[in-house]
Formats: sequence, C-alpha cells, structure tokens
Amino acid sequence: MKMWLVAAFAAVVGFGGIVPAQAELIRDENPYILLEKLANETLERIEQDRELIDQDINHIRLVIREEMMPYVDYVYAAKRVLGRNLSETTEEQRQEFYTVFRDYLITTYAGAFTQYDEEKHIIEFGNAERFEKGSRMVVVNTRLVEQGRPPIRLDFKMRFDTNDNVWKAYDLVVEGVSLLNSKQAEISSVIRSSGIDGTIALLREKAQETVQTRDLSEGAE
Repeated sequence: MKMWLVAAFAAVVGFGGIVPAQAELIRDENPYILLEKLANETLERIEQDRELIDQDINHIRLVIREEMMPYVDYVYAAKRVLGRNLSETTEEQRQEFYTVFRDYLITTYAGAFTQYDEEKHIIEFGNAERFEKGSRMVVVNTRLVEQGRPPIRLDFKMRFDTNDNVWKAYDLVVEGVSLLNSKQAEISSVIRSSGIDGTIALLREKAQETVQTRDLSEGAE
C-alpha cells in the first residue's frame, strides 16, 4: 500500500473540520454522487491554486480544510480511534483531543497533495444506483487509476449526519486495510506510553509542523 495514496484520501475519511462560512454544502441524498462531486471540486481547486501551492507548500492545508473537511465526521472517527480510552477521559480532554487530532491529520495528509498530478491520476466511482434510499450507513466503492499501474480499490465508509443533514465519511479501506483501525492502533500505543495529555501534546506539536512533501513512490509507514 502506498502512503501517498492513503494520505491523499484520508483527509476525506472521518477527520473533518469546520465548514467555512462562505461554503455551500453539497446536499445530494445519494452519497455516491456527493463523493464524486466533492472529488471533482477539490481537484479543480488544487489545479486552480497550483501556483499558490508551488509558492507556499502549506497552502494545500487550506485547500483540504475548506474543500474536503465539511464532509467528514472527525468527532465520530476520533471516538472510534480512542476506543475504550474514551471512557477514561474528561469532557475537556475529549474536546481537546478532537481538535488536535483533526489538525494533526490535516497537516499529515496535506503532504500527499503536493505530489498529486491532475493529468495522471483518475478516480473511478461506483454505480450510484447501488445506493438504497433510506440507508444511513453505506460503503462507497471507488478506484484510483494511474496509467501503467494496477488500479487501487478505495472503499469509503460514510454515515448520514442528521445534525448537518449531509453525508460524511468516517473511514477509508484501501485494498482491504482500514485507515481508522490503523490510526486506532497507533494512537492507543501513544496513550499507553504517554497518557491522554501526553498524546494531545504530541499531536498538537505535529499539527504545527510544516507540510512535508511525500514522493508518490513512498511506501507505507
């Protein structure tokens, strides 16, 4: 599995942010169609801002935050990542964890988009007719295609957020491997060694780092 691939799409999988005041949410009732519209809009924004990204690598973080994060459920995902540790935290610790966890992931995954090639990568979406109206939890199947390489299967797990009245993603399964499960194992290990406050401090520190460019040939970390 390629780290750049996971990073490139993880931002839309369960690790969201605040909806910009000027943004208008895509409220298509079919999550297949919503995800395709979201991908197209984000890639258009990257192409549009390419000069700004080249001038300042951190600009890609803004693109991710504004274009993709309104459609992900970072609180739900963060609770899943904390797992049984959730019950051992205070309300203040939980809220602080949700915030730094989101910011840490934005910084981490932004690096993948610095190497994204609009002319080389194609996203193929599953048949929207597969969606059963009335469902509130679905898995949207897509594939990332690059010429000269085998296509890679990306399964987005999505749930309907009744508060915002919009579909949001909370996990990504890449070739059978759940990103959410991987992050849960990683965070649980840090909590065991440093406690929840130490984990929050570490995530906050990493969230403030400059976006790091990742080579597309980079393997999983």
